[in-house]
Amino acid sequence: MLLTLPHQKPVLVDDQMLPRYWASVWSIFHGAGLATSTLKRKLSDIESLYAHTENAGGVLDDAIAALDLEALGNMLEAFFVSLLNVPSPKSTSQTRWQTAFLFVRDTCERLERNPAMAHRMADIRERIAALDRLYIGLRPLKKRFNLKPRAIPASVLLEIMEVVTPGSARNPFDQVATQWRVYSLFVLLLNQGLRRGEALTLSASTPVSQRDPKTGATRWLLIVRTNEAEDDPRLSKPSIKTADSIRQIPVTNTTAGVLLAYAENYRGKVNHDYFLSSMLGKPLSLAGVGKAFRRLSGALSTGARADLLKYTDALFVTPHALRHTCAVVRMKQLLSAGKSPEQAMAHLRSYFGWSKNSLMPLHYAKAAMDERLNETLADQFDDRLEFLKALPL
Repeated sequence: MLLTLPHQKPVLVDDQMLPRYWASVWSIFHGAGLATSTLKRKLSDIESLYAHTENAGGVLDDAIAALDLEALGNMLEAFFVSLLNVPSPKSTSQTRWQTAFLFVRDTCERLERNPAMAHRMADIRERIAALDRLYIGLRPLKKRFNLKPRAIPASVLLEIMEVVTPGSARNPFDQVATQWRVYSLFVLLLNQGLRRGEALTLSASTPVSQRDPKTGATRWLLIVRTNEAEDDPRLSKPSIKTADSIRQIPVTNTTAGVLLAYAENYRGKVNHDYFLSSMLGKPLSLAGVGKAFRRLSGALSTGARADLLKYTDALFVTPHALRHTCAVVRMKQLLSAGKSPEQAMAHLRSYFGWSKNSLMPLHYAKAAMDERLNETLADQFDDRLEFLKALPL
């Protein structure tokens, strides 16, 4: 069972409400750097393995403590079959399997390094390697998913930019303050490539200005970090994904102008320290973002929705689709400016908050090279017409 105690990280407990021992150890050593939402998802997947093993009469913690690789192999195989043997396997089955298997493998490897196990180390290493060879490649779903990120096509982006602009006759929101709130969120996702949770944790002081010591000009920054405010009433609290997600992003004067206009004129007098505020004066929620994007997508023409489905296999424009678009365009911009693929990918890691081991820059490099782009980008990334030149027609 997954519990979240007040002001604590989530924890797995058994039927007696006692912490699951090895899951707790795993959380300390492998889950400490994860965002709370990511840790919850992974622990939920691990709990599925615990529950399945107990229903079959086994005790997972005992098998791990004894480093009973044969029993663990049987438990994992039975769990794998249970994920596969359902009427309609879900795409989450693969993630659940990988998380559960890596939990067992990583915990066994940590135990194997215990000096008390010295006389068994060679044997245990080989058996863990055998487990790895046997099970890590198993896939509950035979379907291969296309991981290639796809930029929103220009025809769709042109329309949604018109729809989301405050004051537009096509804007689906009646209140001017709501129009500016959604527009600011849209700009943060598209121009800055933020994740949804990152945008919702920005502090009220966004954006931050700095004086260039050489030229004296004002520069603007977006600071993405964990918001330590204690006044977050949201049921599902947005968070920063990983430690690598904490970063500073340069902001153009145009984008800064949009954010400042919202903050100074439409955010309202609120009693919280989050940049994006709901109509009721509370921090904007994840559900509120989803609702706003469904309304924006509903305002698109039939032709634009058809293009969206054709090029992205999606019925709605999503926040993450804007992040995809930003990453593909920025990669194309860097390559067009003469940067090598390696240099461009290093820049993207820093800009988008990916770890040095993440494969995401490779996906976006391939997407940028594969897209049929019209022309190279001009210097002004957030100029509407120039931005559209980098997208497929």
